[in-house]
Amino acid sequence: MFEKTFHYCAVGLAHVGIDGTFIRVNQKLCDFLDYSDQELTKLTFQDLTAPDHLDEDLDQLERLLKGQIDNYSIEKRYIRRDGKRVWAKLTVSLVRDDSNNPDYFISVVEDIDEKKRIQSELFQVDALFSKIVSAFSERTFIWVATPDFSKLKYANDGYANIFGRSEYELYCNPMSFLDHVHEDDRARVAKVFSRRPLENWDIQYRIYDSKGAVKYLHDRGNLIFDDRETQTLILGTADDITREKNQQQALMSAVTKLEYLSQTDSLTGLANRREILSQLSDEIARMERGQKASTLVYVDLNKFKEINDKYGHKVGDNALVEFSQQMKVLLRDSDRFGRIGGDEFVILLYGTDDKETEIFFERIAQHDFTLNVNNTSVVPITFSVGWVTWSAETSTVEEWLDKADEVMYEKKHNLQGQVVIDKAMKV
Repeated sequence: MFEKTFHYCAVGLAHVGIDGTFIRVNQKLCDFLDYSDQELTKLTFQDLTAPDHLDEDLDQLERLLKGQIDNYSIEKRYIRRDGKRVWAKLTVSLVRDDSNNPDYFISVVEDIDEKKRIQSELFQVDALFSKIVSAFSERTFIWVATPDFSKLKYANDGYANIFGRSEYELYCNPMSFLDHVHEDDRARVAKVFSRRPLENWDIQYRIYDSKGAVKYLHDRGNLIFDDRETQTLILGTADDITREKNQQQALMSAVTKLEYLSQTDSLTGLANRREILSQLSDEIARMERGQKASTLVYVDLNKFKEINDKYGHKVGDNALVEFSQQMKVLLRDSDRFGRIGGDEFVILLYGTDDKETEIFFERIAQHDFTLNVNNTSVVPITFSVGWVTWSAETSTVEEWLDKADEVMYEKKHNLQGQVVIDKAMKV
């Protein structure tokens, strides 16, 4: 029975002489080292041990022979017949004779080459992962915690780099990061992390770093399960997206500014020709739906060329600006006011008919439009107006505008230099 146990054991077995020679070996050891039993019994373990492991093996044998230890186990590499080095776990005990003198060693050799290979690969993967995580630490906070957030298992340098704080506070309390979340976002973030059972998340929020600066984070989390579908860990990553947010806001601001510039007269700040025509088109669409009609007023400054010739174009520009500002104050929020070009303007009096328009300009006639020039003289700004209340017969913006323009020029030629308040014809 003992003979069969020796030969059919699932691990390599050998009786080794005190000098290191193999006295007897089983088939498992022969298969592991790729030698026959006759070949192995002509060799010593020193011949088959990788040089970088031999000293440790010999040191342990010496301690065993001196009686300092009863047995030992080490992991070492053997050299196979083909020269390949393979890993084994070696366990050695000493057999003594009747006189208590060392007789031979019993060596148990367990093949762990595949295990060591996997460990080596895992170590390389772990080292690679660590390098990758470190590389992302500048702008990404990566952490691993228990499912109930009671304990932090891992945190990279991203917390220190982004929050400007030590990760020690997270190891003490993984939820302490909430103290640094922007007050307007804190309740929303806390709700995500307090859900039970916890779910994967993908949120954005703001934090304050240690210097009080506001930063934007894109926070994502995933639940990790074992082979029994039991949640074991939580993996979280929080990217610092402050730069992207700032660029996005700058872009939106630029787009808004460009949109404003595309719609605004650069001198007066009023709606420019294209924008006021667009507004009039929208107004026609509104009135065609059966809503109350509005009145379009065409305005032209009187003797504007004389102001330019006498005082210069800069004063002329100032006159346009002053007129625009003073008239704008007199209009309602619902009205529209734009510069068509040169010294010509358009006013849309929202929901206002001819009679109401006439009353409006009677009131306007009481207002003095003037410009101070170099604090030495006051230049009056006079203008002529013509208005047309919209009706179904007026189908386009251009037609409506032309009719108001015609009325204005008729009045202007008849009453040069005066504000025309006579009732305009309804077209």
